[in-house]
Amino acid sequence: MMEHFISLLASLLCVLTVSYIISSKLRFPVIPIYIVAGIVFSLAFHVHEPHIFEVLGVILLLFFIGLEFSIAELEKNLRAILSVGFIDLVFNTLPVFLVAKLLGFDSFTSLVISVVLYPSSSAIVSKLLIDLKKLANPEVETVLSILVFEDIAAAVLLAILMSFSGGAPSPEGVVKVLIKVSLFIAIAFIAIKNLNKFVDYAFKTFGSSTEFTVLFTATVLFLAVEVTFGFGLSESIGAFVAGMLFAESSYKEQIESVVIPYRDLFGALFFLAFGLSIDLTSFSTSIVLPLTVLLIISFVAKIATGIVAVRLYKLGTKRGLSAGLMLLPRGEFSILVAATKPELVPLTAAYVLLSASLGSIAMKESGRILNLFFKKKPKKKSKLTRSQLLGD
Repeated sequence: MMEHFISLLASLLCVLTVSYIISSKLRFPVIPIYIVAGIVFSLAFHVHEPHIFEVLGVILLLFFIGLEFSIAELEKNLRAILSVGFIDLVFNTLPVFLVAKLLGFDSFTSLVISVVLYPSSSAIVSKLLIDLKKLANPEVETVLSILVFEDIAAAVLLAILMSFSGGAPSPEGVVKVLIKVSLFIAIAFIAIKNLNKFVDYAFKTFGSSTEFTVLFTATVLFLAVEVTFGFGLSESIGAFVAGMLFAESSYKEQIESVVIPYRDLFGALFFLAFGLSIDLTSFSTSIVLPLTVLLIISFVAKIATGIVAVRLYKLGTKRGLSAGLMLLPRGEFSILVAATKPELVPLTAAYVLLSASLGSIAMKESGRILNLFFKKKPKKKSKLTRSQLLGD
């Protein structure tokens, strides 16, 4: 059994390495390529992923997302984040929910679909902003505020939906879960505000060697996950809160340096495992219509979000369209949410692949797209003579 697992792991790591090389050569986001590689590998060798990859991938992805947040920064920019965040939430869940209902899905499935299509991929968007050298664009502040809100909202929504993974919730069940989530968030907020001193004390007392940093961070992380299980919630929100706790530590940069390799490894295995879990026989032509309609409505909603949200930052329509294009790719959270409703996995897989691919292309070619809608103002010809311009 162990030999089989090692052989499988070695094969999967080879696939991941080749996938990354292909991604680098094509200068294309790696997440869709990992998923496609998982599908191809599953077809060739008829394997299904070990569940441990999925669980560790979720925990480390959410932990690192939480690690990027600072309570102080959130409090400082809270008004702006909430303003653009609620615009984004309403624009990208309500229309999708209504369209899903019109397509024939029941209310709970329509809700799950709206959450699947709601959050942009922080991993893809952030990487593209860096690779395409767009961080200096004025609309990026709006985009980052939206991503911050989405990561928090998506983690909470995921925790709620995972509580109902067994089927559609009853009104009493909804109230019960909301109380649990609210209580957990309140306790977590108090813990984050006060336990950062304990984290700093531990590092000062026992040193900050790489070995201690890994062991201590992992201990706190998995204890936080265990606490969320005690509340009947998913591991995702516990990992997210643990990340926020360490984000307040004076040793944040050192913690990041030791966590990133594990995040990259198990995050890659998570996306590959998602591909492995996809059964192509479950795909049918019946998903073409809902996929097309949902892709169009979700793209329109994100672009509308960008156009409206940038006005709070006193930017114009052109910058709003650019912001909307930056928000098109979906990724990690969509996959996590789809796991709560297994019958949506084929639809979600196709949607993530298309939105990540088309969104990445749209962001890369945003200059040309903007020029189609906003003509460049012609430069005024100077009235000075050539000799005057040359200083003669």
